[in-house]
Amino acid sequence: MSIQTSSPGRRFSWRAAAVFTIALSSALMLVSGLVLVAAPSGRIARDIAWRLWGLDRSGWEVLHLAGSVLFVAVVLWHLLLHASMVKNLVWNAAGHSVSHRRELLVAVALVGLVATLAVLDLPPASWLGALMGYMRREFW
Repeated sequence: MSIQTSSPGRRFSWRAAAVFTIALSSALMLVSGLVLVAAPSGRIARDIAWRLWGLDRSGWEVLHLAGSVLFVAVVLWHLLLHASMVKNLVWNAAGHSVSHRRELLVAVALVGLVATLAVLDLPPASWLGALMGYMRREFW
């Protein structure tokens, strides 16, 4: 199995760059988010000089925030690159109606459900808060 390298005549693909950046920044947010869940709270982290892979808690927070800002910026850029496709997914010009209604409904319902569970502090969203509380109170 060989890995293709880009040839000198091949143009740079901004779409591929957007997809790779979204994937890598998602991985960065996942790792930094997991570290922040497991890390001691700010005061305790400072008192015990907690560090992981050379970063203290505030370093992990900045890394997580920077990765999140990059993710949002590139998602917006990706949506702009694919604006016509997104428009076609949402709006069926020929039928003058919303297309992919079921998919849109499922996405809205899923995001709404997660937001509602988090706001009302109900499982499974509340389990994340409980895990963070455990890590801060019991583990550290």
